[in-house]
Amino acid sequence: MIEGILNVFMLSMAFIVLGDIIVERSGIVNLSIDGVITLAIAISYVSVLRFGFTYALIVTLLIAVVVALIVSFFINILHASHVLTGLSMNIALYGVSATIGIGLGGGKAMRQITPPSIYIVLCTILATFAVWYLLYRTKLGTVIRACGFNPRASETLGIRVWRIRVIALSIGYSLIAIGSYMYTTMYRGAWLPYSGMGYGFLALALAMASSWHPILALLITALFVYFYTSIYALQLIYGVPAAVINMLPFIVSIVIVILIQATPIKKKLAIPRSLGEIYFKEERAA
Repeated sequence: MIEGILNVFMLSMAFIVLGDIIVERSGIVNLSIDGVITLAIAISYVSVLRFGFTYALIVTLLIAVVVALIVSFFINILHASHVLTGLSMNIALYGVSATIGIGLGGGKAMRQITPPSIYIVLCTILATFAVWYLLYRTKLGTVIRACGFNPRASETLGIRVWRIRVIALSIGYSLIAIGSYMYTTMYRGAWLPYSGMGYGFLALALAMASSWHPILALLITALFVYFYTSIYALQLIYGVPAAVINMLPFIVSIVIVILIQATPIKKKLAIPRSLGEIYFKEERAA
């Protein structure tokens, strides 16, 4: 079980989930996450082939910040629907990722990094603690959570909601880009068209299951990754039908959500109540 958890896929998913938590804590529904992951994986692959591992990480981060600014423009400036913006960005980024990967990568093989397990554990724990500290022990984290909880009250207190959401998007998408980079260079070591598609929606489900709390998200992600990466071994050992074993990771996530919502844990986890709300600064209560 420990070997099933301590892998680079766990580290990659942890960074992606943590990035999503920061974005959605600010009140933005992060439905464009799947397209961002797909694009970041393609960018990482092409950049490693052309510039090497270090510059590939820098390029991937820069592209992620640019996408964050584009999403912010639609949501914060044009006041577009969070859902429509996210879904539209997904479709666009799917196409861009395939075009970049095929046009500039050409299916060439790339070297793969294999970090020791102890580094994976330390990096996962440090990243989780850093996000928890940012959200719950810093002024920036407090205003990010305030914008997701009640943007109008935050604006009344002098917080510029649009600016905080831009910062949250940039930080969150940077973490998602790092997770996607790790997935490409350390886990897969290769690229195929639309690699990573679907992982964004898994990350959304894991963040929601943890009520957007970093530490709880780490535990849930570890459990999910274990079942997700061990389903075939479990099938061979216990002879469980493939249809049932493929549902197991998602059943576990649903059970966790039910347990959190039905226990006192829910009261201690202040969720972003204004998640997905289209906020106009000029609006005033009647």
